[in-house]
Amino acid sequence: MSSPPVYEAGTFIASASLPAYSRRDHQHGGSRGSTEHIFSLKDQKNKIQPTLKLFSSAPTSASLPTFLEGDKINGSLALHIPRGEKICRVSIVVRGEILTGPQPQNKLCFLDILVPFWSKFAAGTVSPPLSGDCHWPFSIDIPKDVVLPDPAKPGTARTYALPQTFLERNSKASAHYYLSVQITRSALLFRENNELQTMFVYVPAVRPDPPSTLRQLAYQENMPIPGPEIDADGWYTCPMVTLKGTVFSNRKVEVRCILSLAKPLSYTRGSAIPCSLIYFCQDLQALNLLCTPTTVNLRLHRQVKCRLLSLGTPYTLTTDAIEESGRAVWWPANTGPPRQDGRRFDGEIHLPKGLKPTSTISHFTLKYFVVMLPFDVTGFSSANIAQPLIQQEVQIATIFAKGPRPRHYVPGNAAN
Repeated sequence: MSSPPVYEAGTFIASASLPAYSRRDHQHGGSRGSTEHIFSLKDQKNKIQPTLKLFSSAPTSASLPTFLEGDKINGSLALHIPRGEKICRVSIVVRGEILTGPQPQNKLCFLDILVPFWSKFAAGTVSPPLSGDCHWPFSIDIPKDVVLPDPAKPGTARTYALPQTFLERNSKASAHYYLSVQITRSALLFRENNELQTMFVYVPAVRPDPPSTLRQLAYQENMPIPGPEIDADGWYTCPMVTLKGTVFSNRKVEVRCILSLAKPLSYTRGSAIPCSLIYFCQDLQALNLLCTPTTVNLRLHRQVKCRLLSLGTPYTLTTDAIEESGRAVWWPANTGPPRQDGRRFDGEIHLPKGLKPTSTISHFTLKYFVVMLPFDVTGFSSANIAQPLIQQEVQIATIFAKGPRPRHYVPGNAAN
């Protein structure tokens, strides 16, 4: 399932095909959705055919309903019940689940909301039979977080923010939400092929803290952002690493590397991660060969980790999938005094609009890391066996930080 694009600061993000969403009413609650979705049962064998109507922030009625953090699920349920049909209960259920395997024990329900509309035995009395045309409007609050057992600390609980819908063909894990109409006739639940159900997309609000004052000013004035030597408080500098290897199979070299990433280490999808890189090497030939804008090997990796829920061994690691989500593009820095034995580059990692945000809930986590790998250059053989050389966790957010919108400093296709 695709994910949302990024919009101006103060906007929500929904799936890649969705239009911009304003958060102007977020502080007042309620739903900003205006797209109508209608679901009904097509099986003519059923005498009772419910019609479910939802209003969401999806771009079209053909898209899955989409709800953003702070939205309500607004809609209505209509039934026509022929005379003589024995109805015991009518309700709607909203659920969120994590799946990590094909067995029932591999399913964790983290959200379970029951909305009863009618019951034959309500308030300790027997209600008159339900028949004819029935209509129930509803407005359901979606909580921002849930409390679940902490798998890392048995016997304790932890509060988790609701994750974004995560459904990918090649992933063993998924996080999905659905809403279903449940009608009980006598002792039998109106289910399986007859149950009226729809999945929906949920998008959390994840906003980074504002960047440094100097970087905000650079964005506002459309100027280059100041580097670590000018804006020390606006950058996080990773511990220096030394890249060792052999040049042209006959000369050993060492290259010292200092990588800095813009603070805070949280970035909105659709924007970029500003980077600064300094190399030092006494071998000038090796420096010119290895340290160029096209040879720097800095990437964004996504890690999806899930654990299989099973009897006897509650949390057994089943997958730890890592995939590339972006690469840095570089250009020579134009600040600082030149050094014969040094090279400095400025760069950025362009973040696709469809990145899923960072999330952790129970035994499912989705994290991102900026990683630096050894040079892959003809004529150089790396001695650094361990990869990556640098690994720094970062957060991917869904909303821009307050203040000026971040800017790209190179064309988007330059990062591809």
